[in-house]
Amino acid sequence: MQQLPPQPAYILHSRPFRDSSLILDLLTPEYGRISCIAKGARRDKQRRQRALQPFAPLLVTLLGRRDLKTLGPVESAGQPLWLKGRAVYGGLYANELLLRLLPEGESLVAVFAAYQRLLEWLAQLSGDSSSELEMPLRVFELQLLHALGSCPELGYSSIEGAPISPDSVYRLTQEDGFVPVAIPPGYLPRGADFFGRHLLAMAQLLDGEAASDERAFPETLSAEVLMEAKRLTRLLLSPLLGNRPMKSRELFRQVYSVE
Repeated sequence: MQQLPPQPAYILHSRPFRDSSLILDLLTPEYGRISCIAKGARRDKQRRQRALQPFAPLLVTLLGRRDLKTLGPVESAGQPLWLKGRAVYGGLYANELLLRLLPEGESLVAVFAAYQRLLEWLAQLSGDSSSELEMPLRVFELQLLHALGSCPELGYSSIEGAPISPDSVYRLTQEDGFVPVAIPPGYLPRGADFFGRHLLAMAQLLDGEAASDERAFPETLSAEVLMEAKRLTRLLLSPLLGNRPMKSRELFRQVYSVE
């Protein structure tokens, strides 16, 4: 039986398979999203199933030539990241995004690294406030969309051949990315329109410049930028996700009674 080299991995999802096994969806740096059978994992609850938990860094060996591999030896690759309160649902949301958006078997090292950073960030949160999730989730969404080639350049207008101007307004288009538009005085962008200054701030988020310290932005500007970043990522994610609702988002609303 073919054996792949050991890989760092995180478990994105697990589901029962036959009487005693699990099918796991893993995120790895070399093989991207990949599925495998963990034989006997439901029977061996004391050791193997306890190790196969979400948000825990693992070193896994995969066996077999088929698309659905068999899980071989599993080792811990570090301390599990214990997420608390609302941060748990932030992690589940990220897992669901990866399951639905990543092609199976395609290496996306940048996505693996972004996911690791997200979990480390979420693990530092108290989990008491939904507002804590805004910065880490927006950064992760932007980095994921960028890695998938689904996020246009945020700091450059290709149709103008020039950097984004902070004082201008730009419209998101499928063909040309962000194109400048003229607006009446006092107009607030809506729909697919965005202020240039917000796009430039999002470019900083994408590059991770604000990831280590939210104080890099004034509080009011930070909240404004995050609101606009959420609007942009919803626009970009919508055609990729289709009409099927996100289960993690619905679960969060049920548990925390949010609209």
